[in-house]
Order: sequence, then C-alpha cells, then structure tokens
Amino acid sequence: MSEIIFSSLPGIASTLETLAGRPGHRRRLACGEMLFHAGEPVASVYVILSGQVRMMRMNQTGAEVTVDRAGPARWLAEASLFAARYHCDAMADTEACLLSYPKAAVLEGMQRQPALATELMIDLARRLHEARLRIEILNIPRAQERLLAYLQAHASGENAEFTLPGSWKAVAGEIGLTHESVYRALAQLQREGRVRREGRQVWLAPLQS
Repeated sequence: MSEIIFSSLPGIASTLETLAGRPGHRRRLACGEMLFHAGEPVASVYVILSGQVRMMRMNQTGAEVTVDRAGPARWLAEASLFAARYHCDAMADTEACLLSYPKAAVLEGMQRQPALATELMIDLARRLHEARLRIEILNIPRAQERLLAYLQAHASGENAEFTLPGSWKAVAGEIGLTHESVYRALAQLQREGRVRREGRQVWLAPLQS
C-alpha cells in the first residue's frame, strides 16, 4: 500500500484530511452564492480557507435569522457531521474558498483514530460554548445592552478592539435585531462614551470598577 502524504493544513482542516484519508476538494463560492440549503442530505463537511460563510434560518414570522457565521480555519455546521440533513442554509457573505471532505469517510476515520476524533469533540465543545454565549446575548432585552454584550464578547487585545467582520446588517441578524435598531444602539453607545468608532473599528471603554 502506497504511503499517503498529506498537505500541511492548519487546525481542523488537517484533522479532517487525516481522518478522511484524502485531500479536501477545493470549492470556491461567489459572494451571495449558496453552499447548501436546509433539508438537503449531508454528504460533506466543509472547512473555510478564506472568506466568510453565514448559516441562517427563517423564524416563524419569515424573518431571516443568522445562526452562525464562520471565517477562515473554521468548519461549517459542525453538528451536520452527525445529522442526515442540514438544519439551516449556508451562504457566502464574501467570496470564499472552502475544502470539502466526505462525511462518511470522516466518520469511518473517527472509528479508526480515536485520538483525532477527540480533537474534533474538543472543537465541538468550544463551538457549543460559543453558541451558549450567543443565546445569552439574544436573551438581553434592550438593544443597546445586547449590542454592547456582543461587542464585549468579540473584542480583543489590550485596547478591547472589535473589527467589523462584514456589515452591521449582518451583525443585526446575528443578534436578533433589525439593522436600524443596531445603528441606533451603536450611536447611543457612542454618545454615552461607552464605545469609540472609526470606520470598521470599534473600541470599548474600560469597564468602571
């Protein structure tokens, strides 16, 4: 049997490639192009190399709600690995490049290589924590405080800096608000001196002790 030589890929892509026993199939999406729809059978799992892909559903009123947004080095709709069909739609928010791996091959690889399967489970646990944090944010009733909680959760560095990943309209969908509500809340936070904004950058004021 010939030796399989794997490409050097970061993080989750490398793990999935090793489990599948084959390189990922490269796929490119144009901005606005659909990757899959809710209800379609799950045949592949995907990792994003570049760009952003948004997962979304329609709520009972017919409004579009963002379930998740994934960027480089993230895999998509992780729970779909253990589901027969996708539970949401996935659309490219920007031009995107992805790798796809056959779901069946990955599951077989997890049985043969439990150590790598554990790595996947650790990543799933981390994503579950992020999902719970998002639910906490969605349960904040006031738009201003909900937006601030979102910014606090995603800001980084000593200066508590947040870089807008896409558009404020996309952020609005992610936290369950209209984009008009987000603009008003952001303006109010600026007036109160709780955030400072320049273009796509937002800095949070230090928390008062």
